[in-house]
Amino acid sequence: MSSSPAAAGPGTTGRLLDEAASLLLPVVMPVVRRLPAIILILTGLVSLVGVLVLVGAARDDHAIEAHPAVATAEVLPGSDYTRTLIRFTTDDGETVVPESGVFYPRGLEPGQIVRVEYDTTHPERARVLGRDAGFGYLPIGLMIVVVNAVALPIAFMLRGRQLRRLEAELPPVE
Repeated sequence: MSSSPAAAGPGTTGRLLDEAASLLLPVVMPVVRRLPAIILILTGLVSLVGVLVLVGAARDDHAIEAHPAVATAEVLPGSDYTRTLIRFTTDDGETVVPESGVFYPRGLEPGQIVRVEYDTTHPERARVLGRDAGFGYLPIGLMIVVVNAVALPIAFMLRGRQLRRLEAELPPVE
């Protein structure tokens, strides 16, 4: 005996699709109805995270500028896209390898020697000399604009479609 849908007889595939639809529709339809709101919420969260990243970077820069020191650092192997590891010695002779890496590391390669600024009260807070939060304004700002430019029209278009469908279902007013 064959258990494939084609061997079970004509129309079996249609019945299977109808059965799958009857199982999935109660789960999928509430999500589809709320899709405009979901898109708006996700867009807001992405925008909020982008703004918080910029604010955090500005706060770190301010902390470094409040207690500045400069050192020579070596870019360490093991760096990846999320962080660039460095090692430097503070004015006190302490060797520091910031666990989260260096701020604004674009273009650094393992083995490279760079100058870094660090916060003397928290030497783990370090950035490449001459770089600051301004390096992130354009890419993060652009990301926020693009996400909003794409997501908001889609959300409002879907909501408008839902409202037109509801209006069409209303009985005529006499």
